[in-house]
Amino acid sequence: MSAGTPEPSERLPREARGYFVLGALAWAAPVAIGAFVVAGALSSDAPGVLEWALRSAGVAVLLLGGVAFPLLRWRSWRYEVRDEELDLLRGAVVVTRTLIPMTRVQHVDTTRTVIGDLFDLRSVAVHTAAGSNDIPALRPGEAAAIRDRIALLARRPDEL
Repeated sequence: MSAGTPEPSERLPREARGYFVLGALAWAAPVAIGAFVVAGALSSDAPGVLEWALRSAGVAVLLLGGVAFPLLRWRSWRYEVRDEELDLLRGAVVVTRTLIPMTRVQHVDTTRTVIGDLFDLRSVAVHTAAGSNDIPALRPGEAAAIRDRIALLARRPDEL
């Protein structure tokens, strides 16, 4: 990060909190249930510390992995579409900042998912030769506007 480039200022909408939590609970709940099942199976054979540790781990997975980290993820997510670059700042524990020069953008997509539809949210994927980066959980009109703006800014002067 250069000192001359300000951090991105655009935030994801409030609906993204539920979107992130539900997505995280999709993996956290089965892990927690598995911990409780194993603890229940052990309770008759080896009650005590191991059973307590498994149940505690199940609760921790639900609370931390299913709720706390997704909310931190939402809180830290920032983006900004500038004329020369796309700036992304994201992460709950490890925070990553990505600057994508518009001259490197090959194409851009918007995506609907089942979970996104529950919250009326869409994602924008920006593709370069090195891979793709997403701006998740945007309102549909905002996602379309961002997609269109990036597509316009990514055009080479000879394409205009």
